[in-house]
Order: sequence, then structure tokens, then C-alpha cells
Amino acid sequence: MKINKQTIMSYQNFNALSNDVIELAKEIMPNKVIYINFLNEKVQVTMRVSKNNTDVNVKEGITIPVDDAICNQIDYQSGKPLILENIRENQFNERVNKTIRDLNMGSYVGIPISFKNGVRFGTLCAAHHDKSHFDDKDVALLSSIAKLFSYYIELEQLAYKDPLTNLYNSQFLLSRKDEMIQNGGLAILLDLDHFKNVNDQFGHMVGDDILVEVGSKLTKFIEPYTDAYAFRLGGDEFLVYIKEHIDYKTAEALMDVLLNELRHWKTPIGDISLSSSIGAIQFVANDFSDTTDLLTHCDTLLYKSKHKGKNTFILE
Repeated sequence: MKINKQTIMSYQNFNALSNDVIELAKEIMPNKVIYINFLNEKVQVTMRVSKNNTDVNVKEGITIPVDDAICNQIDYQSGKPLILENIRENQFNERVNKTIRDLNMGSYVGIPISFKNGVRFGTLCAAHHDKSHFDDKDVALLSSIAKLFSYYIELEQLAYKDPLTNLYNSQFLLSRKDEMIQNGGLAILLDLDHFKNVNDQFGHMVGDDILVEVGSKLTKFIEPYTDAYAFRLGGDEFLVYIKEHIDYKTAEALMDVLLNELRHWKTPIGDISLSSSIGAIQFVANDFSDTTDLLTHCDTLLYKSKHKGKNTFILE
């Protein structure tokens, strides 16, 4: 499952914990600017920055292409900090060096923050506008703080994920409710046709394999979108939310793609015709009073698609 800035910011205690991390790191390196960067495969986002008396131009909320980022030069697999006491003496490409100049950075240390599965979250950084020395003990202490921070992020991930499909769960949906209603977008509610037959004929382990496949298919389905989420609401019911406003013709084409994906299975299920029914709606800000209202409407459309003959969609 991809991670983005909005996902991280929705974690219940992220603001408080990140501020505490910054303050602890500031005690260790009081004359440096301390900041937390988030990186995914596309962008780097500066999430938190300490108050500082250095001329480094790091500001909260700044987003740059990940290929321009200093933090992208860290070897996340090894987990080793990147220490640059004179950052202007390096072998980076021009894009990274332009970032160094833009930030007016003279020295830098970046502590990698990663999940147990190896997926990176980002970095805990300390920097100064002039070249400077980083004490080994101080770097080790920063590394310990970064490790504790990663444990917290890991726990939040577990709390918000469905353990079977690795999709987000209903708890995470509740944490997104205000944003969905206030922004609008495309909501897609679906369930599987004849899924009970799979469980009855082959057992729940095979049924679980099918649900895992659905999780993989929905994850791939939302990959092209910067701000999109897939949820398992329970059983064989799933929700996809795409924040981007999509024209009706494109949305119809997306429904056809999704129906086709959910007709073909790697898991052996004999001659059972396993497909999906979909109720979807394009909505604008404040069309619905709350998430329950939105889901009720989608569920009505899903019910209509079932009565239309299954393996189909209703899109409003």
C-alpha cells in the first residue's frame, strides 16, 4: 500500500509525536535546524521543522521531486546515516546540488526512518548553513530517536490496515471522513457476486485468497492517482475513494476496467462465476452530510446493480 502525506497526517498522534521528536533532537544538536522529511517514490515533503537560528531555508510543507532531494541519497537498505560535514563537497548530480544551494545548506546529517518490511518513511535531519562537525555520539542518539519514531508509525499502520488484504480499514475511513465530504471526488462501493459459493465449496482459506487478490487488484487500480484510497469495509465489501475529479466518460471506463479485473482470478475456484457489482458516484464538496450518508447512497446504487443482473455497475 502506498503512503502519502495525507495518510501520515491523519494518524492520531502524529503532530504531537513529531513535535516531541523535533524537541528531543534539538536538545542534542541545539545549533542545527532539525526537520522530518517524508519520501515516497515521487516526492519529498518536509513535515516538521524546528525553530532555529540558522539560515538554512527549510520550511514545513515544501514538496519537491524525490530525485531532487538530498534525503534520497541515503542508503535506506543499510540503515546508515548520511553525514556530510561539508555538503558542498559531494558527488551528487546537478538537481541535488541545486537543492543544496536553494536551501543554503553547508552541512547535513540524515537519519533514515523505515518500516520493518524495508519500505522507507523518510528521514530525521539536522542541518546548518555552514560546514560543521557531527559527533558520533550525537548521531547515534538521533538514530535512536528515529528508531522510536518508526515504531510509532508502524503501530499506526497496523491500527489502520486490514491484516488480510493490507487495504485500509473502517477505522481509517472514519479518520478520513471530513476530507472526503469536504473535497468530493469519486466513491466506488463494490462487493463480490457469488462469493459465498467460494467459501461453501472450497472453504474459507480459499475465500481469503480471493480477498487477498481483491486487495492487490484495488491497490493497482488506484496507483495512477496521487490521492486515492482503497478500504476493506468487512467481508467481501470494499470501497475506493479517488479525490481527483474525473469526467463521467472516464469514470465509466474505469468501472469497466474494474469489472474486468474482478472477473479473472489466479486462485483456483473451479467453474464458479465470481464477479463484482458496483455502486459509484461522482460527488462535489458537501453533497453529503457525512460519510454514512455517502455510503448509504453508494449502497443503494450497489443494490440496484445487483438487481440489474450483477457483474455490472451503476454510476451517478
